[in-house]
Amino acid sequence: MGAAARGGRGGHLLPPRGGTGILNPQEIPLSLRKRPDGGLAYGIPLWYRAMTAAMIGLVVGGSLSGGGAPNFVAWIILVFLAFGLLYEERWVVDARGGKVVHLGGVWPVVKTTEIAFGEVEGLRLEAFARGTVPGSGEETEEKARAFAMMRGKDSDNPIKKQPSRFGAKKPYINLVLRTRTGEDYLIDTLPARRAARFRKVGAAFAEACGAPFADGA
Repeated sequence: MGAAARGGRGGHLLPPRGGTGILNPQEIPLSLRKRPDGGLAYGIPLWYRAMTAAMIGLVVGGSLSGGGAPNFVAWIILVFLAFGLLYEERWVVDARGGKVVHLGGVWPVVKTTEIAFGEVEGLRLEAFARGTVPGSGEETEEKARAFAMMRGKDSDNPIKKQPSRFGAKKPYINLVLRTRTGEDYLIDTLPARRAARFRKVGAAFAEACGAPFADGA
């Protein structure tokens, strides 16, 4: 179904979902839910925002109970917690509007991208492994291993589990939406062992959009 999607969450045309090293937005779990209008929403769950808000309250409350303003360390923690609270990563399948909508960024600077159902060619799962050379035999092997890991059928061969010269390679699975004009949008990415749920998410998106879904089987 075309070339590999580039970047982190957000994909080919949308900004990649990066990380700071202290707070990595890509580690925020996204969840799928049904909307009242019959569409779908895939994004940061409410419990995560509630937990982050509670942590901000604890840090502020602890500082105030000490009789002063937050110290330098507390301010650093608050900045990263606030970033997590205001960070937006959401995909919406608008059944009534007949379009897929992506919202990404940090409020109030959030970019919106819309893709009409008629522009969606399909969705797919694709594998990649950091540290491999594109087009190499090693890359092909690692991609096959990634899909096997996703299905829980990877080999127990100890040779396969030995780290490479530059450290162990960690296969990932991408959930990608492709348009009829050849543009790839990376909806989400996870380590292969945690990516089994992408088969459900991808199938739900594809059904709602009236498009095919390739799960790598």
